[in-house]
Amino acid sequence: MAELMKVGANWGGVGVFQPLTAGISGAQRVQDAHARCLDAVLSGRVWKLSGVALAPTAYVGAAGGTPLMAVHNPVNSNKIFSLLAVAVAGRAQASAAGQTGLNVWSGPSATPTGTVTNPTNAFSLNASGGGAAGIGFLNTALTGSTALALALPIWDYYWATAAGAIKSQGFTDIGGLVTIVPGNQMSVGLTVALTSATYDVAMYWEEVPFLVTI
Repeated sequence: MAELMKVGANWGGVGVFQPLTAGISGAQRVQDAHARCLDAVLSGRVWKLSGVALAPTAYVGAAGGTPLMAVHNPVNSNKIFSLLAVAVAGRAQASAAGQTGLNVWSGPSATPTGTVTNPTNAFSLNASGGGAAGIGFLNTALTGSTALALALPIWDYYWATAAGAIKSQGFTDIGGLVTIVPGNQMSVGLTVALTSATYDVAMYWEEVPFLVTI
């Protein structure tokens, strides 16, 4: 009976045609506020990178730069990466006046050779990276990468005095607005590294398979 209320594809274990969402009500499934994202998570297609108390390097999409987070879509992945959300929160506040912005950058790029951080699956919470097509990087130099173009500014922080810091909303629902095909890369970084400031960050994306034209 649950199948009659299903919105989206059926998903189950390997070799098992049984949706993991069978116990969820029909009303919950058809609310676009979260049902489509839920279906993607339960299918195992959503991955994340996250870091705690990161001390950033200023990043403006330059070749070989050091963003807070980045994911590369290999040329042979046969998947399209759709950025779902980015979040940032201050951990240690700046100790000197300044302003910075958190931006998303994207574009074609050679595969970086920096230190790799395996993506975590949003459903299983498996952090081994097994099954992920994306190559993740967390607060490390993207050695050998190509310069990226600005895709979307999403957060602003201004520190004037200890009592005069101003921050915008720290969670941004991207909803697939930033998408990369194989051979492309997307990065999230702060335009200015404020003195003494550290940040907690996370990004979620969906890896959507597509048919290869023969």
